[in-house]
Amino acid sequence: MKNNIIEPTCRLGGAVISDRIVADILESMRSGELSQVERLPAEVDLAESMGVSRTVIRDALSELEREGYIERVRGIGTVVNREVLRLRSRLDQKLEYYPLIRSFGSYPHADSFQFFSDVADADTAELLNIPVGAPLLCIKKRVLADTKPVIYSINYLPKSLFGNRDISRIDLTPSVFEVLEKECGQQPASTVAHIRASYGDESIRSSMRLAPDDALLLLDEVCYNRLCKPIMRSFSYYTNFFDFSILRKML
Repeated sequence: MKNNIIEPTCRLGGAVISDRIVADILESMRSGELSQVERLPAEVDLAESMGVSRTVIRDALSELEREGYIERVRGIGTVVNREVLRLRSRLDQKLEYYPLIRSFGSYPHADSFQFFSDVADADTAELLNIPVGAPLLCIKKRVLADTKPVIYSINYLPKSLFGNRDISRIDLTPSVFEVLEKECGQQPASTVAHIRASYGDESIRSSMRLAPDDALLLLDEVCYNRLCKPIMRSFSYYTNFFDFSILRKML
């Protein structure tokens, strides 16, 4: 997640203005007025056309540059990287299942929900900074693109995040990030992911309808809140339905 708080007293509908400007510029570069340009207009012209200050524009451009969509070159201007704009599924950016699947032209939905209590093993306890054996809530679900299973997720949340609430009375079917925000008062801010190939156990392979020689891409992630405290460990298994990309900036 991004923290583009440029003018903290100036918000639109709960969203920071610069976040909206980043999204608007991206949309314009992809399919709007800026879809054919090699370089963006000057900051002052962008600010005037979008009705915001140059400070907002400057920081929005900084965010776009960090993400590789543009490069600001002294003496030349702000150059648009069309190849990066065309990338659909970047591992170096936040991955939300449903928008990701929609970007491939398919309808996303989830089924096979499972919710049960567990306890933290030594590895998970260390990653979540909780005692070994601490109570966990485990949420498992299968995500489909149309009728094809494409993601299997296993999420471990410390039960302490729910306080004394009766978890059996909580709707756990929405996005796990929504559960963290709405039910636990925790705003997910970042994740650290370790990526590796995985065969998956037999229950996962059966649920995902995999052929004997199909492999999975596993993201073993720890999610952190805005205070940089770990709040969830997740295992997300992706099939070869996806074609992932990663941007590696040299500067």
